[in-house]
Amino acid sequence: MGILGGGPQGQGIPVLSDLFNRLSFYYKIEFYSFNRVDVSQVPFSIRVTQAVNWKIPGRLKYFMLAIRLVINHICRPYDLLFAVAAYPTGQYAVILGKLLNRPVIVQYIALEAVCLPEISSGNLCSSGLKKITKWVSEKSTALVMISDYQKKIALQSLPTTRNIHVLPLRITCQNFQFLERQITFPIRFIHVAYFSPIKDQLTLFRAFAEVTKRFDCHLTIVGSGFDVPEVTELLMELGLINKITFKGALTYSQIPVQFYQAHILLHTSLFESCGVVIQEAMASGVAVCSTSVGMLADIGTQFAMIVPPKDFLQLAKKIIELIQDQNTYHKITSEAYQWINKYDAAWDIENYRLFIDDLLTKAQSKNY
Repeated sequence: MGILGGGPQGQGIPVLSDLFNRLSFYYKIEFYSFNRVDVSQVPFSIRVTQAVNWKIPGRLKYFMLAIRLVINHICRPYDLLFAVAAYPTGQYAVILGKLLNRPVIVQYIALEAVCLPEISSGNLCSSGLKKITKWVSEKSTALVMISDYQKKIALQSLPTTRNIHVLPLRITCQNFQFLERQITFPIRFIHVAYFSPIKDQLTLFRAFAEVTKRFDCHLTIVGSGFDVPEVTELLMELGLINKITFKGALTYSQIPVQFYQAHILLHTSLFESCGVVIQEAMASGVAVCSTSVGMLADIGTQFAMIVPPKDFLQLAKKIIELIQDQNTYHKITSEAYQWINKYDAAWDIENYRLFIDDLLTKAQSKNY
């Protein structure tokens, strides 16, 4: 799916790239990609097998990749298949797991087990994807999600009675530079995300506009897709044209400096499976003002200012309260920094390793 070495920057999903890089210290990993990837961006310890580059129907391409996996398995048998997402990877992994008699972990990291009808987002909004997702969810050896919030929504939405394991994805805090700061003017806000209904940036702009009525502030946006009439018209209506800087999409190595220059992260998603950008802000000493989704719905108000989705007036109120109370600002940024350093990528990888080892032990006892 391009989780390693894919995407417009060729960097895949950095937190997943870091996860599999760390797992490669303990296991031999071969990464099969349905999409073309930049191998130079994949950790050198991971072997890469890509689908053919010929222009052929997608299902035939997937079949040929599966054949390569089976042949490779005959030559050097695999112990475990690990798929990210329900379709197409999860579906193919479950089929191959049954064919090869191997356990299969399927990890959901996004909208696999949710339906948001107001924006028509999520696998469960499509009858075809819903059927596949339910099948994968029931037939995988282990189903993994990355927050308790995501698991709760999945249990309600699928629904399923099977055991769902929660293994969070965590960042490497050393990639970000912590700065203990004071609120100064102009107050520097940051938002990191692509433009999408799921991120609900229209609520973000309305909340930010309310704050600009009280304080001198500026918003920096890192991410693509904002050059659309819908955004331009709203910013003109709210008088924000000169108060926002759009940086566009940046590489992961360019993100830390953006956080270093900020006071407050704004994040207004309708749904998050986890929220990596929240962790990045915490590691940088940037206060988080966000909706109660993903990991923030799990850990609570001790570490961030949290409001229900779509409530821009309540979000603006919380931001204003934070700006006016330096003690609270210092408290939540300090405690958030301590929390993410305790539950970081090193903690995370140990959980994955123990989980995988336990699954392999049980698989061996069942004569896989």
